[in-house]
Formats: sequence, structure tokens, C-alpha cells
Amino acid sequence: MRFVVKIILRNCCVILLFVLLSTNVALAQDQQEEGPIYIVQSGDTLSTIATRWSVAQQALISANQLDNPDQLFAGQELILPGIDWIDGVLLPQRMPYGETLLSLSRQYRLSPALLARLSRLTSPSQLFVSYPITLPSQRGEDTSNIRSVVAPGRSLIEMAASSGSNPWTMTAENRLAGTWDVVPGDVLLVPGTDQSGPGALPSPITLLDFPTEGLVQGKTIAINVNAEGDFTLQSEMMGQSLDFYRQADGTYTTLLGVHALAEPGLTPVTIRGEFSDGTPFSFTQSVAVVDGNYGFETLTVDEALLDDELSESELEFIRSLATVATPEKLWAGFFQAPSPYSDTYNSFFGTRRSYNGGVYESYHSGLDFGGGLGVEIFAPATGEVVLAGPLEVRGNATLINHGWGVYSAYYHQSEIRVQEGDIVAPGQVIGIVGNSGRSTGAHLHWEIWVGGVQVDPLDWLVRPYP
Repeated sequence: MRFVVKIILRNCCVILLFVLLSTNVALAQDQQEEGPIYIVQSGDTLSTIATRWSVAQQALISANQLDNPDQLFAGQELILPGIDWIDGVLLPQRMPYGETLLSLSRQYRLSPALLARLSRLTSPSQLFVSYPITLPSQRGEDTSNIRSVVAPGRSLIEMAASSGSNPWTMTAENRLAGTWDVVPGDVLLVPGTDQSGPGALPSPITLLDFPTEGLVQGKTIAINVNAEGDFTLQSEMMGQSLDFYRQADGTYTTLLGVHALAEPGLTPVTIRGEFSDGTPFSFTQSVAVVDGNYGFETLTVDEALLDDELSESELEFIRSLATVATPEKLWAGFFQAPSPYSDTYNSFFGTRRSYNGGVYESYHSGLDFGGGLGVEIFAPATGEVVLAGPLEVRGNATLINHGWGVYSAYYHQSEIRVQEGDIVAPGQVIGIVGNSGRSTGAHLHWEIWVGGVQVDPLDWLVRPYP
């Protein structure tokens, strides 16, 4: 009997020990698995992730039970052990246009200080468009609220009453010190509502499409705003004041030409408007001007052809015509090539030029088509001829207005076959290639102007604007 009891006791001890060990292992695993989730991005390695989040590589391996730490894939979820100051799923992304540190703080229900820590910010001015940021999700964020701008003389109590919201809930959701802590122009979230849109711009704006690559030298920039209702909308950037035009589907659009020699760096971009009740709104955010990576070429020409003063005078004359933005958009879809030799180019737009061994201080402002003397020139899209006549430097010149501040220009023609005031159709013959003006050989110099700035014409052949 004693022998049986001993066996039973021994087995119970073994079972108890096994249970205790299993519990300790499970607890240890649970402890290791605590921490926010990081979404692996393309190009990430375990080393860069460990450095970015100040976590030991071995701790990452253990917490995530990684069999091969060298084989991470984009989209993989990794626990970040030992981080207790943030939770949720951490997703790296690019700063969009239309947000600020405060607007993100309100939507993600985190203090600006914590958001700054997540994205390693030292100053809110770093939040230019496309700056790499990290935002936490799956922790109670609310990114789809109606947004209301504080009008001059209007209190938060009045705003809450008009929207049917609790003023103290509205105060808390917008991280305000009190109902008195509002300033005209601030955009507040209205709790309990549902409408997507950029957090720093008021409803009824539901979408703001801004190029994530920034303002690339020599490129055409299209900004699209989706909104409900009627209001005025303008933009200011790079010294240009631009109007938005409403399309048939209700989208508001403006086009900007970035100068080919624009200085790389940050520049402010402002969007402002006014609602039908007279309430104004305005938003400014920095955007990066990006190098266009254009090539270089050295030209040897007769010094008699180099007259900077005359060339600049003609340029100002063309610009005076091309800065007039008419509200009717005359073109549709892609532009057609103005030459039958649509893939024969003598010189590309943006190429930095040195004349007779001088410095590279100028650039090629258009696209030169080859093909030789006598080749027909076609209108690339519907438009109105606003210039048809001789110029000393540019020779026989034609300028066509396509609406919305978009123009196309044709230089050095031997013949002009249109007159000012003509409405031309896509594919219509408007001239003949020549060698007029200050030219070193027969060719078509073709330019596209947007908002009073010359841009890369090739872009208009390969994508439809806006």
C-alpha cells in the first residue's frame, strides 16, 4: 500500500512540476510578446529595425520566434519588445498634404509629443509633404470626422450647438484646454460624425490629391480637390497665384508649372478659400522642390546669335501672353505629337547648356523635333491661336491657348498657316518646319507653358492632364 502511495505521490509531483514549468514558459512567452506591432517595409533589415526602435536584435528574434532573421518581407508584422510608451500597429508612411502635427494628434488621439517621438521629429516644420512618419493604428483612432473651421467671432459652444455635439466632448476630442481655447481658422473635429478628408482642411473637402514626389523641376503639377457644395478655392506656390477650376464631376483642379531652374529645398504651398456664408479658411504646408536630374550639353555657336537682352525681351513678351489663364478647358486627354517624327528629338527639355565654353547657367526650354525642312507641324490639342507672327530670336512663332493657363508654342517655322483668333483642332496643320530666327538648323522647337512657366512637353504626350 505504501508503495502505491509513493508512486501516486511521485506522479503527482511530476505532473505538478510539468504544469509549473509550462506555466512559466507560457508566462515568459507572454512577457516576450508584449509590445507594439511594427509593419516591415521594403528595404528593412533586422539591424535597421533594431536601431530605429532601440531594441536589441536578439530580443526581436526571441519575441517573434524568427527562424531566419535575414529573411524579412514587406508587410510582415514584428513585435517590438520592451516598448511601453506606445501600443497598436505602427505603420510607416509619407506625410500627406493637408495634415499637421496637431491634426494628426487629434485623429490618432495621441499627444503631439508622442507623435513627434514616433516619427523622430525635432520640429513641426519637418512635416513637409512626403516626410517619413509613423502612425499608430488599431488603438481607437478616428480619421473620419466632419471638420469645422472656427469662424471669426464664433465660439466652440456655438459650433457644438450647431452640429448637435457635446461641447465638452468636442473640447476633449480636439485636445483643447477648455471651450475658450479656440482661435479663428483652426479646424476642429466634430465627434460622432463620419466624413473622410484631410484633417487640417475643413469639410466639405473630402480628398486632396497632391503629388507625393513633391515639386520636381520642369514638371507639371496637378492638384485635385474633391468637395461638396460651392466655394471659392485658390492656391499660392512658388510665387504663383493659381485658381482652381471645377470639372464636370465636381472635382476642383489647378495646374502648376515648376521652373526647370527652381532652387531645390522647401517651399510653402498655400490653399485658401471661402464658403458661401463668407467663412474663410487657409492652410499652408511646406513641400520639397526636387532636382529634375537633367543632363548637360555644350554648344558652340556664332557669338552674334547670343544676345541675352533681346532673347529675354522676347521671353517676357511670350510670358505676358502665356500668363493669362482662361477658365474654359479646351483640350481633352493626351496631347498629340506636333510632328510626324514623334520619336526623333534633337534636344530635350531641361538640358543645362553652356555656350562656347561658358558656365551652365541656362537650360533648353522646349523639345526639339528633327525631320528637316518642310515637315508639317500639327496642333496637339484644341486651342485658340493668340500669336502668329515673326520674332527675331524665335523666328516665325505660333502660340496656342488651351485654357486653364496651358499654352503650346512653335518656333523657327518657315511658314505659319494659322492666324490669331483661329480655333485649331487636334492634328490640324498649323505650320511648316523651318530655320527662321536665330537657329543653327531646320527643326521644330516645341514648348508647353503652364501657369506662365515652361515645362517638359514630353509629359503631356505620355499622360493626360489633369
